[in-house]
Amino acid sequence: MRKIIRFKLVALLTTMSLTTRAQEMDTLKVQSDSVVWNESLKEVSVVASSIRTEGDRTTAFITKEMRRGARNTAQMLGNIRGLTWNAVDNSVEYNGKRNIIVLVDSLEKGYSYVMNLHHVRFEKVEIIDQPKGKYEGYDALINLVTKKNYEGYEGYLRASTRLMPAGPNAGKFLWFVNSGAFTYTRNKWNFVANVTRMSDNKNVLQEWYERTYPMQELTERVLHNDETNEKLLDNVDYQVNLSVDYQLNKNHSLSWAYVYDYNRDENQLNYLLEQRHMNIGTIDTLDVHSINNTYNHNHSTALFYRGRSGAWSYEADINYVYNRNTPDNTFQRGSTFTLLNHYNDHMHYTRFRSGARRSWYDNRLQLQFGYHNTWKDYERKDFDSQQQLNNNGFLRNNGWFNLWGRLDSIGHNMASVGGRIEQVHVWSNGIGDNQLVWSISAMYWHKLTEKNWIRFNYDYGIGHPNQNQTSAYGYFTDSLTWSGGNPFLRPSVSHQWKVWFDAWWCFNAQAGVTYAPNTITAISELRHGSLPSGVDGDYVASTYVNSRYLSPWVSVSFTKRFAKDFVYKADALAAMPSAKYGDFSQHGHELRFKTSLQYYNRKYHLTAFMAYEMNHNKMVTPQTYSINDKDDLLYISIDKTFFHDRLSLSFLAISPLKWGDGISKTTVVSPAIQSTNYFNSWESNNRGALQFTLVYRFMGGKSVREYKREMSDER
Repeated sequence: MRKIIRFKLVALLTTMSLTTRAQEMDTLKVQSDSVVWNESLKEVSVVASSIRTEGDRTTAFITKEMRRGARNTAQMLGNIRGLTWNAVDNSVEYNGKRNIIVLVDSLEKGYSYVMNLHHVRFEKVEIIDQPKGKYEGYDALINLVTKKNYEGYEGYLRASTRLMPAGPNAGKFLWFVNSGAFTYTRNKWNFVANVTRMSDNKNVLQEWYERTYPMQELTERVLHNDETNEKLLDNVDYQVNLSVDYQLNKNHSLSWAYVYDYNRDENQLNYLLEQRHMNIGTIDTLDVHSINNTYNHNHSTALFYRGRSGAWSYEADINYVYNRNTPDNTFQRGSTFTLLNHYNDHMHYTRFRSGARRSWYDNRLQLQFGYHNTWKDYERKDFDSQQQLNNNGFLRNNGWFNLWGRLDSIGHNMASVGGRIEQVHVWSNGIGDNQLVWSISAMYWHKLTEKNWIRFNYDYGIGHPNQNQTSAYGYFTDSLTWSGGNPFLRPSVSHQWKVWFDAWWCFNAQAGVTYAPNTITAISELRHGSLPSGVDGDYVASTYVNSRYLSPWVSVSFTKRFAKDFVYKADALAAMPSAKYGDFSQHGHELRFKTSLQYYNRKYHLTAFMAYEMNHNKMVTPQTYSINDKDDLLYISIDKTFFHDRLSLSFLAISPLKWGDGISKTTVVSPAIQSTNYFNSWESNNRGALQFTLVYRFMGGKSVREYKREMSDER
């Protein structure tokens, strides 16, 4: 009997020891969903997850299963529950949302660059749901943590092109992307250089509209056919990223980053317009020609500092941006109206952010707080005469805090409370206005069982209008329509209540309500004044106001690995949005569903990925509703590597099948104008497309060689 008791005691202690080891083992030695340890005592098996959630933070230790078949960081992230990889543009979604920011060791490195990196350098992934402080406003923050003492180099060259076999772009290669990057990490230094070029290669789109001006008793419609309606897009984007990180010592580090963006949009639109004058019973047909060329240069540089002193951690960064934008718009409607709109926009932007963090009671209580200062100055001048057309900007001071703590000794209950206050001074053409806004947030998290938890959130967010929305400069876009901004828009606020239930390490369900009492939206109103023809009359003015928005919603997400090499994912969301401004109101609906299946063949180093997306939406503002009815997308991607994973060839095919007609509609309903714009959706324009992507990757160094040895038994 004593031997049996002694054996059971040893088994119990061994189990406890192995459980501790399962939580502390190196990243590569823990399975993604579960792991079975068979050491010493074969009768003892312990199941542990490599993904742990506490409050609004999830930490995922990267495992062999997450890395298996993943050619880059984006694909690896797609193997983590809650995150979904999109093979069409190599992006990542968080529970069906794209409003995310991705960092490397808490530093901003450029989204596309990070997504194309190999995952060899990363040890774990930190995911923060609705982050507070510096990155408030994002649905999620994803922080990729580099392995300790990582050393190595990596580079890649990537090219992608898409062949359009059907529709208005039949037989044309579009969306041609070239990119290259090089990263070198050694000792205390890390160097990054990245260049990207993207071009739409003279895309051809079709769009048309119908309009009614009640006060003028006038209707207009585009005569829509392939010969009379054509829109040519020739877009090119360049981006250059450079950064240097230096570790001063174990507690202090400095980073410098520079980004240059160049964008060239050259668009032409030609069509026939039919005008019906109901008051006099005549019909006119006008030739319409439009050229919209925009050239944008953007320079951004930033310096980051992070440090630690005793129990305190702190950080600071300063960012400067200079932007020069040159629109060149020419619009002609028959012989009755001609628009020549050519000007220069200049923007100077500075941002200073600082923050500190302090923990107490063995990290059971944590306080974070910080201060942000933002200054923007915009100036618009006529390109030829250099006459100033508009000057506006703002100065914002923002203080914030977040207090997080465990409510019991075993960590089954956690809560946080936070808030911020902002003082904003806005000005437009010499007229100023001061505004004060504040927000609060709260969270409670409860662990139900080892595999189940529930969380309640309340968040109060603040948003600010952009230059276009606050510009006092306006102009007639045609003979009866004027467009301009509103210099004194108030900052928008939004309330969100959310409950989140997570179950069995593979499923979560969320439900909530979003309410924005003064969201920024565009409206059309009737005004009277001097028309472009030189006579007085009624016209339609398009501007911006603060309106109300309300949307209850529910979503579910499921991720499961089975048979070792298969990963299945599904995300669904349903919402009932409504919008109101004065006497105007609209009600809509939103239904989104996305599912995918990934398979990796270890013998042939081949990954197959199939996904289906369905959108059935009616999005609304107080005066408009946009219908994207039964728009679906089915595609399959096959990825094969060669030469010891140095060369990767990807083939993506988009199905030509569809539910609806693929035409999206945006309708405006107001006393000033009733109109409907029609255009082929992105999904419709890409039916039956074939995409080819070629990536050549070179990498090496001490850590890379160690990774190869550790992963040698993966295949």
